[in-house]
Amino acid sequence: MGKSGKYIVGWLVLALAPLALAQVQVGDNLNMNAGGTVSFGYAGSYGDGLQSSHGLNFGLDGAVNGFYYNPNFINFSITPYYNQSRANSNFQSLTGASGVATTANLFAGSHFPGSVSYHNDFNSTGTFGLTGEPDFTTHGHGQGFGIGWSALFNGFPTLSVGYSQGSGSSTLYGTDEQSGSDNKNLNVHSSYSTEGFLLNAYFDRNTMHSIYPEFLSGGGDSISDTTGHDFGFGASHNLPLNGSFYASYNRSSASTDYTGVNDTSTNYTTNSITSGANFRPTQKLGLFVTESYTDNLSGYLNQQLIAGGTAPNAYNLGNGSRSMTFGGGANYAFTNFLYTQGQATYYQQTYFGKSYTGAYISGSLNYSRKLLDMFSFSTAVVESTNGQGSNAIGFIGNVNYFHRIKGWETSGTFNYAQNVQSFLVTYTNSYYNYSARLHRRFGRGTTWIASFSGSHSGLTNEPGSSNHSESYNTAFSMRRFTITGDYSQASGISVLSNNGLTPISPTPGLTDNGLILFNGRSYGGGISATPIRRLVISANYSHATSNTFSDISSRNDTEIFTSQLQYHLRRIGLLAGFTRFSQGIGAVGPTTGPANSYFVGVSRWFNFF
Repeated sequence: MGKSGKYIVGWLVLALAPLALAQVQVGDNLNMNAGGTVSFGYAGSYGDGLQSSHGLNFGLDGAVNGFYYNPNFINFSITPYYNQSRANSNFQSLTGASGVATTANLFAGSHFPGSVSYHNDFNSTGTFGLTGEPDFTTHGHGQGFGIGWSALFNGFPTLSVGYSQGSGSSTLYGTDEQSGSDNKNLNVHSSYSTEGFLLNAYFDRNTMHSIYPEFLSGGGDSISDTTGHDFGFGASHNLPLNGSFYASYNRSSASTDYTGVNDTSTNYTTNSITSGANFRPTQKLGLFVTESYTDNLSGYLNQQLIAGGTAPNAYNLGNGSRSMTFGGGANYAFTNFLYTQGQATYYQQTYFGKSYTGAYISGSLNYSRKLLDMFSFSTAVVESTNGQGSNAIGFIGNVNYFHRIKGWETSGTFNYAQNVQSFLVTYTNSYYNYSARLHRRFGRGTTWIASFSGSHSGLTNEPGSSNHSESYNTAFSMRRFTITGDYSQASGISVLSNNGLTPISPTPGLTDNGLILFNGRSYGGGISATPIRRLVISANYSHATSNTFSDISSRNDTEIFTSQLQYHLRRIGLLAGFTRFSQGIGAVGPTTGPANSYFVGVSRWFNFF
């Protein structure tokens, strides 16, 4: 549609809106209502390396809902949008996205309920980068489809079948670096209750095709193709002494072809069995026993990464890696707030071409009532032996704090562990996490909040295996005014996923292939004000820098500033906004000059019918 066409359509819709009906019935059985917000105004964009543009702008953010014959027979919703942002505002952004999302529910409440969904998004703004940090900004296209159906009859096994597929591709602003994914998933689930047993079974099959940016994967296009399937079944049953028993079996298989700097192919099949029983002979005493077996530890760990869309083969514990554990324990509640537990676990594990046995014995004490009206805590001591002449004492401590001091609310947490059990019997973990919060109400709607949190984790006997993060946040608000600020930093080990770099917990067996070291920091702030009723003015700024190192190193920088003005009078709104954005990725060239966009116009909510 040309600019003149947008102008005509926008004003026609605004002019005809008062005449619209609140609801429409088509024939005897179809009922629908529709509404939406129409925006119309003047927009433009300009910047280094960006083709300047300006002109009249029309946008729509709509919603259609209805049912056929009866809401329990077929009900549906459709949410179309045109020239809208799904990132920082509804009416103005670097890209005016368009698309639609639909959902239909069929035969709700019957023996055969089902659903169908579909979405398609064009020219949308997205993110790709470090989890927990402001990400790289992208623009691209995505779509997805899903269908599900169930058969539910009393006295018979339930059956639920679902299928979904989705795809998306995007480009990092300021580069020709592309990322994307294409996935398909089929799942079947069933459950059945008979003779006191609750039985369940499932089957999942999925395929995933992923493309990773060159500056993260290192040299040329990096493509991952994975096909996998899982199936399993389980059962549970009540036992005497207020007890219950459970058991399950799972088999997972996957094959992955990874094309990049180092071409690799990975195939694995993992069988896992878990079982256990719990008893509560008295209200205060509890008893439990557990057992688990895994015949492929490498496959078990990689399965979790591949399920999250990561590059493959991050873990390699050698051929024939496996694990079997047996354990049991008891817990006892002395009072409603004093609780203790003892547990013993025996391990048999094979990895890195050697077999190990080991045992862990632990005792813990939990006190949940506030001590000195401020503290609650728990503590545990762990004694371990790995059968190789190596013994260790581990410690776990947790403290929670809350106290009011003359109008100030103070709170915090601290968790610490040293030499505690890791996934493999010959390795131990150490970590500490901490947080603090300060809150004060000054009266007349004035409040100040400040918070801080951090974490550090690593393998006790593996220097350089740690991840670390810290964040600071503050906010000061009055009745018509709010100001916020934040700062964060993170560093550690990560692997590639469809959404960017995903930090992973230090675990033995990590290979150099596919690992990316990172460190990043960000800061930003915002301000909003309501100087008069119905008028809202806001501005936000964020700046992030990061360094990544794999086969190549890169220093990266992202900066974005947004400001908005909105004034609402009944269903009509006056709108204005400005965005300034710049992004640079050191591995692929210099920082891209700033890109700017602006919008001035009006909006109105109304019912079409």
